[in-house]
Amino acid sequence: MFSDPISTRLTLKNVIVIPTVITYSLVFIVGTFGNICTCVVIIRRKSMHTHTNVYLFSLALSDLVVLFLGLPMELHGVLNNAYPYSFDEWICKGRAYLIEFTSYASILVICSFTVERWHAICYPLRFQTSPKVSRAHFTVIVMWTISAAAALPMGFIVKINLLPLPQWAMNQPWTDVVSKDMLTVKDTEFCAMDVAQPDQQKSLIYFAFIAFFMLPAFLITMMYTHIAIRISSPDAMLSVNKRENRMKASHNVIKMLVSVVVSFFLCWLPFHIQRLLSVVISYNEGNVSPAVETLFSLVYYISGCCYYSNSAINPILYNLFSEKYRKAFCSTILGGRFAKKIRPQRYSFLVSWID
Repeated sequence: MFSDPISTRLTLKNVIVIPTVITYSLVFIVGTFGNICTCVVIIRRKSMHTHTNVYLFSLALSDLVVLFLGLPMELHGVLNNAYPYSFDEWICKGRAYLIEFTSYASILVICSFTVERWHAICYPLRFQTSPKVSRAHFTVIVMWTISAAAALPMGFIVKINLLPLPQWAMNQPWTDVVSKDMLTVKDTEFCAMDVAQPDQQKSLIYFAFIAFFMLPAFLITMMYTHIAIRISSPDAMLSVNKRENRMKASHNVIKMLVSVVVSFFLCWLPFHIQRLLSVVISYNEGNVSPAVETLFSLVYYISGCCYYSNSAINPILYNLFSEKYRKAFCSTILGGRFAKKIRPQRYSFLVSWID
């Protein structure tokens, strides 16, 4: 859920509304198509009922929830006036909770998926002895349960707020624009974390930043670094020719691993920067320069595009390098004749570690 302190996002709205609408629309179309196709292919093809695809299916579901619950209302906010909020408070709270919940679940599933890859590649013998599919189902259930519990505070702190009356306007005879409490402005309802609880906002934002960004990013980076070292290192048990083929094949896999880490940072970093900036602005209300407010407005829109783009990128990112998925996709969605046109993977022994 995005933080939106007093009307700062309006600064650049007239300038970037069209690019934002175009971006959101493309992300929604691509993300919806990609994630639905992922679910359909995994459900309909028995060959896709593997431990890896349990994670992909879970990831696709969480991404679809983010896209369907988040983007339409985000577009509504971009195309219409920021105030007043057009929906009931239960929608405000429910959407905030579900978006936060599924976002946490998506991150934890990516981490679990990374652990599986790391385990399979770096410790293949140990990995083969465990019940893969049943373990994946259990892990996904645990990750979603943890996410549901971790997101509960967001459901409580988010509410429909009113813009506070400026200090200089207090006790003025402007009853037509002042609410009954004499502290807020009429018809300025907006859905966000409770502005009357800045300390709770700060704690929640810091918790999400550390537990659901910094730690996962660190773990993902470490594990993919280990994977890259493992698949690039010489293996005395391989023949010279196989060793050369392995080195050639590793380039594509390393590209995928690097893209996973880079996309994670690029898609989520602006989102968390925007939240951290909102804390700074909230604690320095009245002393924030126009430049900082303009920066926040810009980061607000950039973070939204990056945040939702992550849900569209995931199907491409995790399936692009899988010949097995491409064949299943072409056979299920496009028809069997397209699957026959896919060139076989030259280095199947390495790809089997990944798939």
